[in-house]
Amino acid sequence: MRLSFVLACLSLVVVAGCGGDVPKSVTPAAGSPELAKLALATKPAGAVSVLDARKGGAADSRVVSGRIANVVSGFAVFTLMDSSLPYCGEKNKEDGCKTPWDYCCESSDTRTANSLLVEVRDAKGKPVAGSLGDLRLLDAVTVVGKLTKDEHGNHVLLATGWHRDARPELPADLRWPN
Repeated sequence: MRLSFVLACLSLVVVAGCGGDVPKSVTPAAGSPELAKLALATKPAGAVSVLDARKGGAADSRVVSGRIANVVSGFAVFTLMDSSLPYCGEKNKEDGCKTPWDYCCESSDTRTANSLLVEVRDAKGKPVAGSLGDLRLLDAVTVVGKLTKDEHGNHVLLATGWHRDARPELPADLRWPN
């Protein structure tokens, strides 16, 4: 039920359209000490794309690369979008989208097919409360964890570590949400 609640909240944010209000506190300034331990100093080898991870199915150990498309405020939960799917304005600079991190220039079905939920859970299986530290929307990251698939076909990567690979520069007229 907890996972269903988080997935429902996450899907509402992912499906939101361009120019909508950006939730407050999606880019916390500092992470919790527990979550800070998950930041890896070097990029893990052997990463696959979000699409390949989904095709491969559940696995005890998986390394997946993509972009952060959404962060669930107050929890160590985010959506990882396949890097092959350009965020709004990445390819078409005249796009003019003021919220490129929501991938609103793509259909809901495309966003869903190219995404993977990433969670950090405690020993009881509950999502960990806290911030992701210096990770923010559109960061390219590589995540290590266990890939699960529930009875509804939802893929969830239970993160045990991550590395921020790159951070894109936004046009001068756009500001990161805070």
